Amino acid sequence: MMNARDSRLRSGQVMIFMVLLLVILCLVVLWSFDVHKILFVKTKARNAGDAAAVAAARWQGISLNLIGELNVLKAVSIAEALSRGETNFVEAAEMTDLQSRLSFVGPMIGFAAAQQAAKNNGIYANEQFSAELLGHASTVELEYPERYPVQPYENTPSPPTAWDDYAEMIMAVASEGVAVRAENAQLYRDYENWGHPLLNPDFYDAAASGNWCWFLFNALSLLETYSSWLDWPALPIIEEPEPTSSEYFGLGLTKVPMLDYIPLTRLSEAGGVEDILAALQLIGGVAISSETASVETDWFCYNPGRWRTWNETLPDGFPFLSDVKPEYDYAGADAAVRIETDNQRLSPGMGGDVIVWTAAAKPFGYLDGPVVPDYYGLVLPAFHEARLIPIDASSAPASGSQPGWGEHVYEHLEPYMAHGPPALDGSCWYCNVLLAWENAEYRQAGLDWLDLYSHTCTHPGGSGPGGGTRRGH
Repeated sequence: MMNARDSRLRSGQVMIFMVLLLVILCLVVLWSFDVHKILFVKTKARNAGDAAAVAAARWQGISLNLIGELNVLKAVSIAEALSRGETNFVEAAEMTDLQSRLSFVGPMIGFAAAQQAAKNNGIYANEQFSAELLGHASTVELEYPERYPVQPYENTPSPPTAWDDYAEMIMAVASEGVAVRAENAQLYRDYENWGHPLLNPDFYDAAASGNWCWFLFNALSLLETYSSWLDWPALPIIEEPEPTSSEYFGLGLTKVPMLDYIPLTRLSEAGGVEDILAALQLIGGVAISSETASVETDWFCYNPGRWRTWNETLPDGFPFLSDVKPEYDYAGADAAVRIETDNQRLSPGMGGDVIVWTAAAKPFGYLDGPVVPDYYGLVLPAFHEARLIPIDASSAPASGSQPGWGEHVYEHLEPYMAHGPPALDGSCWYCNVLLAWENAEYRQAGLDWLDLYSHTCTHPGGSGPGGGTRRGH
């Protein structure tokens, strides 16, 4: 028979088992809750990122259409002035000023709209993103007037200057809290020179990610012969850009002084300016004389470096599900965004996660034909909608946005060239890539990989910037 002592012992063992079982069940419940919360936060980040990208791209399309309408109105006003024998084209100059303002205001409204779209989908402001934007607003206000004395437009009376206006727009977005970073922002200080590795962002992307295929096609001799920082060629003279558009979700435009000088990106030289005048006449609904093409006034055109076919910017074999229709086959203005949001876990010892989502969208449309919007080189009203595109098909850099490129170019490279790796700033992402590049074993690992797998590399299509690992959602 079981005595009282054995009964109490058996009861104690059952109690221990039940406690362990209860602990395990609690951990399972917490783990299940964490998994579902992660999925919920990821879904929220995805919806917010997609909505933000589309909102920004929609404003890019609106801005391009307004600038295009003003190009048409400018041609009409010049033609009418010429018919009256006038030689002073005041209206055209005022329209040019309005176009210059739209090039900044339109994309910045898109930037603000992207923030609101993300917040409407439950994403809160990111303190780091807000601090970065506030810092850049200060840079614009304090440094740009001296660095870029030729302003994109003139205020009368002045101040406020164009840079005061622009800094205030950036400050307004930052003060409301930044939930979405512009993943393809192109700051004026972000100087690039594809001929020098240290001034080529793709070099850093490829070195950081171990994308040895990029070196195979772009810098194999550098990978094979590099021994120390003394091997770098001298840095070229850095050329300052001519600001023509917002740095955030810019439109990729340029200005030319006469219609005769428009860079014809798709239109054959055989047609030339006559076809441009015919398109302006068709849209404007009035006769436009050929003398209009020789009048000196600024016309807003597509920058051929940005507005190219997608095939020129994508690697071979990019997985489009079907062929892109000719009227939609263009890279150019697009909006790429990044969301980072914290997710705290309840499971003991698991800490938290940073959920990251990147998305891209671009305005789409076509001119009568149908032909691509940049067919004539001149900006014309052509955009009808905004759609999501793969982040890999956008102008976002391969490694994602890495703040600090301008500081690296202007503040870190010269000391590095003079004193080597000890002069690099450890808080700079690009500096840390250079420190890793100094490791001979790391570079040899790249050469070993190419010996075995170089046959798997595919060459990026077209010319110009390319390389680095790509991301996609």
